[in-house]
Amino acid sequence: MKFLLLFILFIQTTFAQSDLVELKRRLELYGLLESEQFDTFSFELQKKIDVSEEKEIIKKQLHNDIEKIYIPKLEEVLGQCSDGKCLEVVNDVYKLHLPVKSVCLPYTSCGFYSCMEEKYQCDPEGVHYFTKLAKPTCEAYMKNIDQGKFSKKGMEWIYTVMVCLQKGLVDECEVRDNCHKKTKRSTCDYITDFTLKFHPGCYINSGPGVCKLPIKDKTNIWKTVGPFLTKRERIEAYKVVYHCIKTGF
Repeated sequence: MKFLLLFILFIQTTFAQSDLVELKRRLELYGLLESEQFDTFSFELQKKIDVSEEKEIIKKQLHNDIEKIYIPKLEEVLGQCSDGKCLEVVNDVYKLHLPVKSVCLPYTSCGFYSCMEEKYQCDPEGVHYFTKLAKPTCEAYMKNIDQGKFSKKGMEWIYTVMVCLQKGLVDECEVRDNCHKKTKRSTCDYITDFTLKFHPGCYINSGPGVCKLPIKDKTNIWKTVGPFLTKRERIEAYKVVYHCIKTGF
């Protein structure tokens, strides 16, 4: 059984969705899932496949909205991409190079925060929003999704919140150009303050909204973000919980 648990962990972190489906098909074909001792493995494998499929459907819809609606809105302000080759993707980071300026493109990716840190260099200023809050929290969510800790509604909420927060930063800093202050430190402080104030709206209004999620999802959300919250961030979290109570959820 210990071997099975290790193998389950291996496939959860290594296999793509198409590979998982093919693995299950072949194991069934070879009769390797018929023994009762493999019931747990078969169940976990199917659960992993289901999560991967649901995740890809959610991400595909968000990607479509970004490409068909959001990017054209950016082009209205920052200039139109003339050659169709303005999108640069390196590892987990998406950058859109437009005539007026290059921007970190909101996507269903935690690499957005690496892009923003590279651009604004807040860590050396002692402002660690991107490196110690935003990216670690995002990565923790992705890990917990892959471990099956969230329902389909929970996954939809997580990805729509991710895109909402990223769009909020790009709109404030790049479209409205409000983030560039006299010093790097004041710029980074402003970005942090703006984003934390922006959080509750994204939590409440994205996807199905946090208040309407199943209790298991709500519990796992706060368990995911809890280790990364400072006193200031906890205040914003309390505002969200209070809103849910006031609205009867």
